[in-house]
This record gives sequence, C-alpha cells and structure tokens, in this order.
Amino acid sequence: MCEGKTNNIMVQKVLVVDAGNTRLKWTAFDGNEVIGKVYDNDPHSFDNFYPDIIYFASVRSNEQNAMLHADIQAAYPNVEWLPIVVEATSCGVTNSYEEPHRLGVDRWLSSIAAYHESKGATLVFDAGTAIKADFVNGQGVHLGGYIVPGLKMMKEGLVSNTARIRYSNDELGKGQGIPNNTAGAVELGCEEMAVGFVERLKRLYPDYVWFATGGGGKTLITSAGANCICDEHLVAKGAKLVGDEIIENRKA
Repeated sequence: MCEGKTNNIMVQKVLVVDAGNTRLKWTAFDGNEVIGKVYDNDPHSFDNFYPDIIYFASVRSNEQNAMLHADIQAAYPNVEWLPIVVEATSCGVTNSYEEPHRLGVDRWLSSIAAYHESKGATLVFDAGTAIKADFVNGQGVHLGGYIVPGLKMMKEGLVSNTARIRYSNDELGKGQGIPNNTAGAVELGCEEMAVGFVERLKRLYPDYVWFATGGGGKTLITSAGANCICDEHLVAKGAKLVGDEIIENRKA
C-alpha cells in the first residue's frame, strides 16, 4: 500500500531502493537521469537530494522489508513509498510465468529496462551472488531464464563440502596454464565453468542483444567472446519505468 500523496505534485526526483540478497542499493533519479548511486550506506549520502517519491523493489522477506521501510521512512518523512512488484505485464513486457509473482523482481525489472533500450530480442546477464540469464523476445515477452551459483558461491560450496580441498590465498595467481595448486584449481575451475555456461548461451541465442549487469557480468561475457552493453543501473531503471507507469495510470 502506498503512503503519502503525489497527486498534486510533479514527480521529478525519484529514489529507487533495490534490496538484493546481499546488498542494499540506492539510486537517485532527476527525471530520467541517474544522478547518483550508493551501496548499503545511508541515502543521505546524496548531496542536496530529497526525493518526491521512493520506489522500493526487494527480494527480501516481509519482515526485513518492514524494517527497511521504517528506517527509510524515518529518513524521508512524508515522502510516498511505492512498492514495485512483479506483474503479469508492465511497461510493454509480458511475464510468461504461470505465477508471475514467483519471478524475482530484480530479474523482472532488469529485463524491462534492457528491452526498452534494445527494442528487440534481449538477454540480460547478471553475475552477482547468483549468475542469472533472462530472455525477452522481440515481441516483449519475458520467456524465462536460468539461475546458477555465482563464482563466490561455487567456490565456497566446493571448499565447505569437500574435506580435502583447503588452500591459502597465498597460492592464488601462481603459475600459468593448467593450475598446479589447489587454490588455482578451485578459482580457475569455477571461472571456466561460468565461462562455459556463457559460451553455450552465445551459441544457442546468437541473435539476442546482450546486457551485462552485476559485479562480474562483463568479465564473463567478454571471456566467452561475446559482446554486451554494460549497465549497472538496469534494476533501478526498470523500477523507474514501472513506478512511473503506475503514477501515470493514476492520472488516467
């Protein structure tokens, strides 16, 4: 439920709060322009910025969201709070999930933003905590996608579940070619698996426009010999598009 009123003001300055699995991201918009982004910090890190409205997108639990809401509302009293959720259709993109709300909101929003930029068949590759690939066809249908463990998750899972795989970080970066120490075997092995995943997607979907977002997306894509458009703000831009559409529909 939205709080506050925006009916009598022009929404120009928007704060998008993206609550991911591991990090909290704050993106400030003036109109359609990103004017700042901070991670985890107090949003007052933005100098001379006070939003007209807050768009909130989260993959966290209801309890965690309630705590975030209270903290942010304290920082910005009387500013409307607009939750951004996954719908069957938003901003010209159709969700193919039988239960649309089960698609992660971060995947949904980044797909919307990328499709609006490409205007055609689009692949969004996000390499964060997990590695995610999402597909939107030329007709604006989000077809679905893949989720696999991110590099850190792969490495930690391998080390924690295999008794004899132990190594020191001092071993990292030693030698070239086939790894001849345990650290190299784990690090490069996981990277090769991720690159192999990207190479397969490249072969299967050669006509899609690729977008990279998330920490290691560009590195993995270029390692696989693919081209991409890099945009760290895709989730925030998608939230901005959806939120603006909601506001416009109120006026209709």
